[in-house]
Amino acid sequence: MPRFLRFAAGFALLVAAATATAAVIHVPGDYAQINAAVQAAVAGDVVEVAAGTYGDCTHPTEGPGTTPACVIMKSGVTLRGAGTAATIIDAQLLGRGIFVENVVDCRIENLQVRRAYAAAYGAGILLRQVGADVRVTDVLVTQCTDGGVICYNQASPVLTRVDCVANSAKQGGGLAIEEQSSPRVDDCDILDNHAPSGAGVFIRNGSDPHLTGCTVSGNAINAAYGQGAGIFVAASSPVIERCAISGNTTLGNGGGVAYQLGSAGVLRACTITGNVATQSYVSGAGIAVDSATPLIEGCLIAGNVCSGAFSDAAGVHTLFSPSPTLRNCTIADNQTSAGGLAGGVMVQWGSAPTIERCIIAGSTAGAGLYCDGGNPTVECTDLFGNAGGDMLCDIDDSHYFSLDPLFCAPGDYRLQEGSPCFTGCGGELVGAPLGGCDATAVGETTARSRLLGNHPNPFNPSTAIVFALDAPGTALVRISDVSGRTVATLTLGDLPAGRHEAVWDGRDDAGRPAPSGVYLYELQALGLQHTRRMILIK
Repeated sequence: MPRFLRFAAGFALLVAAATATAAVIHVPGDYAQINAAVQAAVAGDVVEVAAGTYGDCTHPTEGPGTTPACVIMKSGVTLRGAGTAATIIDAQLLGRGIFVENVVDCRIENLQVRRAYAAAYGAGILLRQVGADVRVTDVLVTQCTDGGVICYNQASPVLTRVDCVANSAKQGGGLAIEEQSSPRVDDCDILDNHAPSGAGVFIRNGSDPHLTGCTVSGNAINAAYGQGAGIFVAASSPVIERCAISGNTTLGNGGGVAYQLGSAGVLRACTITGNVATQSYVSGAGIAVDSATPLIEGCLIAGNVCSGAFSDAAGVHTLFSPSPTLRNCTIADNQTSAGGLAGGVMVQWGSAPTIERCIIAGSTAGAGLYCDGGNPTVECTDLFGNAGGDMLCDIDDSHYFSLDPLFCAPGDYRLQEGSPCFTGCGGELVGAPLGGCDATAVGETTARSRLLGNHPNPFNPSTAIVFALDAPGTALVRISDVSGRTVATLTLGDLPAGRHEAVWDGRDDAGRPAPSGVYLYELQALGLQHTRRMILIK
């Protein structure tokens, strides 16, 4: 038999043997503690953990006397809980929650990790030197005080629906991605985390993650002049697509996103809205780019506010060189401070960004585009209706126009039929591809509803559920527990197109206070249903 055939046959026998001996190990049925079950497991085994709260944060992660963890994962083992509100690993501030290092082909699913802490990298889940065959799915990480999830030192797992909520850290409150780590991060909610830098997501030192469909909201910088309340990027090149980055608060630059130190990458088809810079003399409530070259493409950057005295550049701030490219973005209704100069975009101190086919409109305070020692290249961009003026620095005015973009409605940045931005650039679209008033994206023809999130989250006792309708219609919000039982129903009746909020007071339909826990809220509007998670903590 040829050597390669002998190898293939031997490998097949090994796989068959592993499959034949794979087992399901039950906690607490077979073992009282989760780590004991994981250590007893062999490759292919599944450790199933029943509903309950588990501690046992006593297992050294790097030799005797080192930081302990509740669970230390092994190669080939699946750790599966009964749900994020049912199976809880509580580290009780004694160490890490789950430690994952130098393993292959392992899974962590359907559970919650909370209250992890250690002086260094004391995350709820710490991943080091792992690849894409390590997957974390449907996990809630909350109330950890040295970071929610940390991917460190060439850690590139796949994180799917991993929600990092109400954590704090020295940097990277919700999710930290560091030292040549490039995880895939899909459909994750990064909510209400706090840190001096990168309160929501912290990315640095040669890390190139791919974030898709994530919500980064309600995160806050908690140290003066700390940067990147939503997402902080340093010396890295992430791809960030279709993410909602909203309602974050910074005491430094970059309420939504901050890029620094030669960073690059792509920020595409994201919404950067309602972020606030509250400290004096800071910049970029929406996006701040300092000596970096990201491509910012197809994004809506709207409603961001510089509220600190003499803070500036409510939409986008670019500083020094190298510089970013902004292409097909809608930058609208941003508000700089009373002493500020740029509501839309500020180009400062040697920065030379390229601005192509963008709409810069409706700044309620400050100019649309302001240059202070910077030299942008501007092509086919609409500057209109900015309170501080629509002039294009000292650049030849043939590179821009100033016409009403004809947004569909206040706060609705899709374009009316006949908008000059549909054909304002030789037939090419100007602004973000949000579609017309009867569609949600280019090529779509059906009006849709969109569930934008809730704030605050976690909450006590009430929270506002935010959504948008592309057309007038009726709306209903249903609150349910994780078992699917309806807790409360908010019937909102007929609503106009635009942005709306529904407030849940934390009570059921009978008026009784709901207990602490994870709840699902479902929007039903315009023939569509959308569901997200929120947490009531008392």
